Amino acid sequence: MNGISKVDIDGKGTLELSGGVLRLHWKPGATVGLDEAHRVLSAISTLGQGVRLPMLIEIHDVTYSAAARRVFPDPSAVSRMALLGSSPVDQVVAMFRLPRLPTGFPVRYFTSEEKALVWLRS
Repeated sequence: MNGISKVDIDGKGTLELSGGVLRLHWKPGATVGLDEAHRVLSAISTLGQGVRLPMLIEIHDVTYSAAARRVFPDPSAVSRMALLGSSPVDQVVAMFRLPRLPTGFPVRYFTSEEKALVWLRS
């Protein structure tokens, strides 16, 4: 698990394991539906190999369907999650959704990738 592994998510984004952190990056304007959410869950399982890992998700300019939000994230595979945004709109959306996520692990919003990674690795 010390190397870098990357999985394509249906041409809409990538999930990468680097330095012990899962990093989910979506292409700008991506709409994440149920199929993509299931693909991410499968990729997390493959990359994590049964180990719960911290995860960074870039949320700028991404839309999740209600169905995708219901199945993602999986608390059996993720130990903590940082949502990385870049605008006040991202923060409002994250703050609105955070209390509704039945995660079973800590989730925080960040505008700094560096600070998010420090928190994830703490």
